[in-house]
Amino acid sequence: MVLALVEARGQQWEPVREELRGSHWVEGAVVSLTRWVDNLTAVVAPAPWGAEAGAGRWLQPLSAGELGVLPPSELVELVQWSDLILFDYLTANFDRLVSNFFSLQWDPRVMGRATSNLLRAPDGGLVFMDNEAGLVHGYRLLAMWDPYNESLLRSICVFREGTARRVAELHRRRSAAAELRRRYRAREPLWARVGFLSERQAELLQARVDFVHRHIAHCRAQAAVL
Repeated sequence: MVLALVEARGQQWEPVREELRGSHWVEGAVVSLTRWVDNLTAVVAPAPWGAEAGAGRWLQPLSAGELGVLPPSELVELVQWSDLILFDYLTANFDRLVSNFFSLQWDPRVMGRATSNLLRAPDGGLVFMDNEAGLVHGYRLLAMWDPYNESLLRSICVFREGTARRVAELHRRRSAAAELRRRYRAREPLWARVGFLSERQAELLQARVDFVHRHIAHCRAQAAVL
């Protein structure tokens, strides 16, 4: 995804000028543009977040025995979901798996249906769609949604080595917001028009990194005694 400035007479918009007129976008507005990916398909959450949760099983990490019998393809799938849950916890995104999880109180079969704002590419990779509910918006609504995000985070104890290493580094350096700001300004030409996290939101991001780091350490300690 990239940001773009709506300029009807600008060279960037010339190939789609007619479509732009019909979009009703305001001149000078900042809009997001997302690369089109062909043949995306819906995704249903695997265990332990799928139908088992809807059947009344409380979310808990897969045991060593359960992990040991999974074929490599399912392990690859599992760590993709691990990254997704970690990402949504850090950003407090409530409009994906958390949304399905929340709906269990009305619909016991919702976890067996397609996950909101998540699709699968032809190569098997998960595509995280519509992440706007995270960070600024998500941080405003922590009291309502955090119990669900935290339950999902506690349900995983399998992480990519690179993910765990990066979390540990951000925890040690206390630099989550600073690193995000540095990358944001380096890669987004329109950053000054959009703004950034407030000081309080930056503190929340670091606190969530620290929580994830403690959870990963807990998982390692549990694995060491098995």
